[in-house]
Amino acid sequence: MKAYYYLLFRIYRFYTDTMKEKYAVLFSITAASTVIVYLGLFTIYSFLNYLEIISMFSNKYYVVVLMISLGIINYILFIRSKKFLDYGFKKDIKGGVLILFYIFITAASFIAVANCNRAKIFEQQSELSQVEHRSTQIKTI
Repeated sequence: MKAYYYLLFRIYRFYTDTMKEKYAVLFSITAASTVIVYLGLFTIYSFLNYLEIISMFSNKYYVVVLMISLGIINYILFIRSKKFLDYGFKKDIKGGVLILFYIFITAASFIAVANCNRAKIFEQQSELSQVEHRSTQIKTI
């Protein structure tokens, strides 16, 4: 949990250095941290779908509703109280590099899993079209 609070602290420091409004900073922290967390969770979900452990969402609106719900939960539990400011974190280069590395690894794994899922879907569609083609040939004979 302390690592997540450090992530929130670094996002907070980034936005307080560039923004003056307090409300906009909290909204920006919520949005940025929600996207990062959701990307990681969706990567895990997509990987489980690739392994055929769970099925993919049937509607794109589920993704939007889940992301908004995650954002609200993230704000209520972690950001609203500003508890991440009570840890006495310092803004240093090592922490910034680790956060950038985490974001890079998360994004790269998301892309890798998405490519694997795309190849699997393409393969399934080509097999399905071959079966349909064979069935139409049998009907004509």
